[in-house]
Amino acid sequence: MPGGIRRTFGVPELDEDSRKEALADPGPAWKDWFYFEFLKVWILLALLIVDVLLVASWLDPPDVVAMALSLGAALYLEYLLYQYLWHRPHPEREPREFQRNLLHPVRYGRWTPEMWRFKAGLDPLAGLQSGPDPREFL
Repeated sequence: MPGGIRRTFGVPELDEDSRKEALADPGPAWKDWFYFEFLKVWILLALLIVDVLLVASWLDPPDVVAMALSLGAALYLEYLLYQYLWHRPHPEREPREFQRNLLHPVRYGRWTPEMWRFKAGLDPLAGLQSGPDPREFL
């Protein structure tokens, strides 16, 4: 079969070349995957549930102004939490000096590869990729 995968009773088996490639590049560690990807989805889902409960709590006696104010405050606090945990710098704008403000409270999110490299004393932007080079497509 193509790609070096052979199926035995529905279970794929790798040939030697594919097995060596998989061992050479195993992908992200469990800890990296857990903090960088898994928790992001579940925390955002939990924040969505909190928002729905907040709106539902103001619907019994309808108070639109209080609902809008509390929902606005909750959304801003959730945005700050997301920035604190997963903010990643933009590759073209990062070399300038970082200044905290109301939209970007931290330079690197706590659960990002950049922060882990920064804590280890390495260059945090070494692994930062801005995407494909547009000149490659011309």
